[in-house]
Amino acid sequence: MAKREVITYGNPILRQVAAPIKKIDARIHEIVTDMMAALAEEEGIGLAAPQIGISERVVIIDLSKSGQTTKMTLINPEIIYMSKDSVPYEEGCLSVPEVWGTVYRPSKIRVKSKNLLGKTFIIEADEILARVLQHEIDHLNGKLFIDYLSEEDRQKNAEKIEKLIEENRKKLGNVAL
Repeated sequence: MAKREVITYGNPILRQVAAPIKKIDARIHEIVTDMMAALAEEEGIGLAAPQIGISERVVIIDLSKSGQTTKMTLINPEIIYMSKDSVPYEEGCLSVPEVWGTVYRPSKIRVKSKNLLGKTFIIEADEILARVLQHEIDHLNGKLFIDYLSEEDRQKNAEKIEKLIEENRKKLGNVAL
């Protein structure tokens, strides 16, 4: 499979609900390989398949850039528990470059998923792992971190967001967001 680039805000794929994976085969392994290459090149800590233009339910996490050893691939992940408390954290996104803002998310979650061997697993997560999992699973549901920004953060980033939309209009033609 050809190397894929991270797509940016304004591309309608980022607003689609990603399709579930029915069969974990060589094609899915190739997608994961492409995702890992894109994540490494962009120096990110998480990536969802829609971010490389594939509207399917695959997420990869690599927290080595944040000083942890956690690396994982999740196929059809779903959040099955969220704590009632929420904590603020400054988030950004490879698909919304140069935009940052405070997002409140539950501090602890439980996620059910399959790995690349098709085995179901459940992970309990808190701190940065919980945040990254929520952020990436949001991508699978057509949501972006900018959807959660305060009005103040939206205003602060409005020019950058509008520029991304305009760049994608030029690339893709007039498309609905």
